[in-house]
Amino acid sequence: MTKEQKKHYDRTARLGCVLCIYKGVLDTPAELHHIRKGGKRINAPVIPLCPEHHRGATGVHGLGSRGFTKYHGISEDLLLECATHLLEGIDG
Repeated sequence: MTKEQKKHYDRTARLGCVLCIYKGVLDTPAELHHIRKGGKRINAPVIPLCPEHHRGATGVHGLGSRGFTKYHGISEDLLLECATHLLEGIDG
């Protein structure tokens, strides 16, 4: 992992869970979820998700990508857009 990638990962995790933010709940801890689409994990974009939304019963690993989107009404790709926008707001 490069220094720049580590910096990006740290900043992204500090946002808190992007799904919780989307649902109006602020200040939840986050771990990084790699959105993989057949490529290597290290090259995959990441989104910050709380442990429940990442690994829990209602999380992306618990429900699968399609189930997660159906259950929560938002896809990983849209959450990535939200996280990117939030990070730009911090930098801007």
